Amino acid sequence: MAKRRCTKEGCYAPDHLCVELASPRHEQCEFFVRVGAIEASVTTSKGSAATTSIPWTGEWLRPEQLDLLAHRGKPKIIGLVGSSGAGKTTYLAMLYSLLFNGKLIENWDFAGSYTLNGWELQAKTLQVQEDGTVRNPDATPSDKDFYSLYHLALRHDGFLHDILFADSSGEVFSKWADNVNDPAAENARWIYGNAHAFLFFVDCEAIVEQRGRAKRDIIQLAEQVKSRLRGRPVVIIWSKADLTEDMRENIVEVIKQSLSETFPGATSIEISNYSKSDSDQLCHVNNISVAETMLNLLTSPQPLRIAPASIQTNDFFFLYRGSYGSK
Repeated sequence: MAKRRCTKEGCYAPDHLCVELASPRHEQCEFFVRVGAIEASVTTSKGSAATTSIPWTGEWLRPEQLDLLAHRGKPKIIGLVGSSGAGKTTYLAMLYSLLFNGKLIENWDFAGSYTLNGWELQAKTLQVQEDGTVRNPDATPSDKDFYSLYHLALRHDGFLHDILFADSSGEVFSKWADNVNDPAAENARWIYGNAHAFLFFVDCEAIVEQRGRAKRDIIQLAEQVKSRLRGRPVVIIWSKADLTEDMRENIVEVIKQSLSETFPGATSIEISNYSKSDSDQLCHVNNISVAETMLNLLTSPQPLRIAPASIQTNDFFFLYRGSYGSK
């Protein structure tokens, strides 16, 4: 029987999240169930029309679709790293919501996106409740084959830059932190191997609730990111920072000290999706500042670190240093 797919236009469940429910629970969607009933009652003939595929859907991209951007140069990939529930996907939803509502990234102008449907799908989950809080997006599927690359085309100093935010499940990153070769952590390995920079998320809520366990998980993941970093920039994000007053000071100090040693010179930014006013620092200002800081790091010239070669040879030509050497 043919692979079940959704009948709703623009939805590509189960390969992507369900557009109707804005979640991975496609089995509960009436449109997805309906296609199952149709396939059960209809036999496809050999003479049926061939399926036509299109190169992109407007949702998030997968690694094999990056050739869509190849004609404009190599895109810059920003990897989002953090434990489950740390706020990685919520940050992307908040970033897009702020940009959509007129907030600007200084000196960076929006020039399009191949994944507008994907951005919209996440942003619409940020529904403001009566008490001012918002509902976070559903957890990213922990399937090792699930990739979600969110694209932004931005102009900066007259040049067009293709930026990809690479999101993956925190559960997958936890497995990767324990064992980089874990078969269930393939997408985490891809992000780590291909990203040009990283947003490292520290979950303040987890520190409040889990204390020592959260501290160990954060430090272990940071050490794994450091292992083959090779000079790639890291910005440390303290998510759900409206809860900072509830965190134990001694635990926070240990985490900060460890991260400062693991990522020397890295910028740390506190963010929240809880807004106390229209110009809330943690929500409206700092979420934009994260993107601005990272984009500026990606486009700033990086110093060359070239180690002098040590030549070991008896060849007179290589050993000769000129007549001044004997004076």
